Amino acid sequence: MKRPDVCLINSPLRATSTIMPQALLWLAGWVESKGYHAEIIDVKRSPMNKLTEKKREDVFRETLERVIASNSRIVGLTGYTGEFSNITRLAREIRKRSDAKIIIGGVHTSVSPEDYFNIDDSPFDAAVIGEGEDALTEILEYEKTGNSDWQTIEGLVMRKDGDIIRTKPRTFRKDIDDMPLPPYHKLDMVYYTRPQTNLLRYVFCSGAHIFTSQGCPYECTFCANRLRKVRYRKLDHVIEEIRLLKEKYDIDGFYIQDDTFTIKPERVIEFCERLKAINLGLVWGIEGRVNQFPDNVFNALVDAGCMQMDFGVESGSQKMLDKMKKGIKIEDVKRIFKLCRSHHVRTYASFLLNTPGETEEVVQQTLALSKEIKATVYGHAVIIPYPGTAINEEYVKPPLTINEYDLLSLAEARYKIVDDRFRIAAHDLDLEKLALKFNLRFTFFQRLFILSLHPKYLRVLLRSSRKKQYMYMILVYSFRNMIYYTQALLKRLRSILIRH
Repeated sequence: MKRPDVCLINSPLRATSTIMPQALLWLAGWVESKGYHAEIIDVKRSPMNKLTEKKREDVFRETLERVIASNSRIVGLTGYTGEFSNITRLAREIRKRSDAKIIIGGVHTSVSPEDYFNIDDSPFDAAVIGEGEDALTEILEYEKTGNSDWQTIEGLVMRKDGDIIRTKPRTFRKDIDDMPLPPYHKLDMVYYTRPQTNLLRYVFCSGAHIFTSQGCPYECTFCANRLRKVRYRKLDHVIEEIRLLKEKYDIDGFYIQDDTFTIKPERVIEFCERLKAINLGLVWGIEGRVNQFPDNVFNALVDAGCMQMDFGVESGSQKMLDKMKKGIKIEDVKRIFKLCRSHHVRTYASFLLNTPGETEEVVQQTLALSKEIKATVYGHAVIIPYPGTAINEEYVKPPLTINEYDLLSLAEARYKIVDDRFRIAAHDLDLEKLALKFNLRFTFFQRLFILSLHPKYLRVLLRSSRKKQYMYMILVYSFRNMIYYTQALLKRLRSILIRH
């Protein structure tokens, strides 16, 4: 087997994720289009089973052994802030047993790359800020010629003679038209194409998450996105990717994960027309903004088989939305959810508690709007001021230290305050109990319905070659759901009894 030029590693902490590591796919596809050989190491475990500490360690060790066995010249790692210590530990273990150059990229690297060199005995050779395709290609070219002085490569942070240095900033590529199709064969597509509930929000469907564009022009204060310019893939490539996924991997649906898929009406309408023309019989969903749905766009989406629309509503208070620079109006929220109901489109409404300066009145406004819009399913979570966000800079003082990043990896961080600095609401309400109350009120029964009666969904299900997989996943998931929600309900009842 040919020795890979670069080995790209998905975080061991994502072992049960059913969402493909698109960033690694894009990197692998790009460097291979330049003549290099890439391998993706992505150790998976069943999403139906909880990752215990022992199982998590098993995934870590398996990932490490596969990296060492690859004997790659370059090792590429990626990680969120909450994965910092785990990724750093993995890099140290690789360093002990390999002479490969170790590169780190990802969200946290773009926010605070020096962190990876401010730790004792850093195992990293370089951190890549922003997009990694061109930087990684240049690193491979330098290594191929025996040149290990990377200071002329743009967009890197390194340690040189004891000092941390930044090379010249790299500008974002003007377009992404030349990106090759993702090399899906490098992943365990049997795992990723099993029926899952992350495509159509708690309804089982076999499929994939795809991107048709990158970037977001909005400046929400709770988001760490730094890519303001939106760049688009050619629709030819997008349609070709969907056709590939259907013909080679037999998917039943897909989800467009773009931050701003609906920002260009004419492009959305053209996509819908072209999707209808190839007639693959797929159901699909999108992430959208409530202020980007004129009637012609909405009708085109519905006509082309879009049966799920997800929206970040965030708050029932216009004052809060303005303060968070969300860029939407409450009237837009009410209009789009009413429109979806009238056309039998499933909806997901994401709300945030613990918003900046949130009062008890704001909480009541959020409750009222949640009731009024009648979404199919909801998510009510406690806002987390991640590093790189405006609310982190304003409220988290003193800033988190490197040793405190693990706080952001805790699953309960989405539903409770795990550090006093994370509390940015102005009221004294117990946010953990509040989140539990909202989720029981709006989510308990909705999430029990793991099949949809939507005609388009039922047709796809009846035609699917994966009926046995659907039956198995539904039975297992239903059993787990029954246990989880019974425990949640009992917890809520106990809190009520204690209070009274």
